Amino acid sequence: MSGGPAVVEQADVVIVGAGLSGMAAARRLDDAGVGSVVLLDGRDAPGGRALLPDPGVDAVSPGSLFLTAHDRALLEIARELDIDVDRVEDDAALDDLRMNEDGDTWVSEENVPLAASWWTRVRDEWILGRLTKLAQEIDFAEPWRSKHAEELDSQSVRAWLSTHTFEPDSLTFVEEQLTMEAGLPADRISLLWLLAHIGPWPVEEIVSLRLDAGELVGALAERFAGRIRTGRHVSRVEHDADRVRVSGPWGEISARRVILALSPADADRIDIAPLPPSRRRLQRQWPQAEIIRTELVYQRPFWKNFGLSGEVHFESGIPAFTVDDSPADSDRGRLIAHTYTFGENDPLGADQQVTDSPARHRAMLLDNLERALGPLAAEPLAVVEAGAQPDPYSRAYQSPAFPGLLTEFGPRLRVPVGRLHWAGTETAEFPSNGTLDGALSSGRRAAEEVLREL
Repeated sequence: MSGGPAVVEQADVVIVGAGLSGMAAARRLDDAGVGSVVLLDGRDAPGGRALLPDPGVDAVSPGSLFLTAHDRALLEIARELDIDVDRVEDDAALDDLRMNEDGDTWVSEENVPLAASWWTRVRDEWILGRLTKLAQEIDFAEPWRSKHAEELDSQSVRAWLSTHTFEPDSLTFVEEQLTMEAGLPADRISLLWLLAHIGPWPVEEIVSLRLDAGELVGALAERFAGRIRTGRHVSRVEHDADRVRVSGPWGEISARRVILALSPADADRIDIAPLPPSRRRLQRQWPQAEIIRTELVYQRPFWKNFGLSGEVHFESGIPAFTVDDSPADSDRGRLIAHTYTFGENDPLGADQQVTDSPARHRAMLLDNLERALGPLAAEPLAVVEAGAQPDPYSRAYQSPAFPGLLTEFGPRLRVPVGRLHWAGTETAEFPSNGTLDGALSSGRRAAEEVLREL
């Protein structure tokens, strides 16, 4: 005799995505006394974009999360969870380097810490003045409703800069700084997005802070032991007037409400039915800045012995730059290298034939590091790459909007669809949109929507 129908698990709320946004939503629902909250994540561990790889070296934990005093949601949750936040001290006696495509290396004239604000790095009074004036008219909750929103959104940042920057060297420098911040070249970024992202007022100096990413993720996840289901790829979400059914190869859960705590681009890989055509177009066209993040651990931070900060800018784009993230509680040295995958025709872009091959990328990265920092740079204890392949989850660092995207799709970005609610940092208000601080605030916002409906 065959068995009866499979028993479908029931929940009040299912959260798809156990990153900071998903766990922030779960915390708010838990605090409000919602009875049954289940978090699903396709990866083998929670954390999303805050889940940094373990280098596998004794006494070296996963890398740091860098933040500033403006990241209020992150600082608040760090205090609640009793997680140390350390100030990053910039040693002015240590030099940054630049290396051109021929391998020639020299001390950088800018010598501006990568932790500094975009405003601080640009240091062009004419450009700052014009941008500040434009930014004063932006609605940071909903930039697409700003005065002259369509006009601003129709322009790329490069087009605007080209009409306001008359020196080629200055234009290249500004574009480099923007690319480091956004992860895409200036011709693919909307001026409206930039104005909303950098905020209304220039900040002369920002104190950089950092906290242990692994400690934060672990402390958040501890509260939901047994309710975070990892390795649960969600392939379908089906909803009607009464319930939502979330399913995958692992089975099915039926819920009263669902929060999709992931980027619109990642949501597009889920079969959602029904889904309005406008929302489907939003998800299919949503951009992602895919970056290869490489962590290199050394016996010690040897570059400091040579008077160097560990920050190197590579004009070849492989990597685009490195930054020192040596652990404070260990004698080891650690460099974090970023390679942008959008092609070498733009500032800081890389040869895509190299970025498409992990082995070639690693070989060229180590070769360029050796040229810049000497033979010790070619002898790391560990090299850990986290890129767009092969992990399909949490690929984007940022989601800079291309021209026209915000005014077309912004009004639909946060609007619930039936019993489905949208979180993820891409739905946060600006300028925290796209940041881990924004992930926390967007998760809380989605939870408040659910509580009103429940």
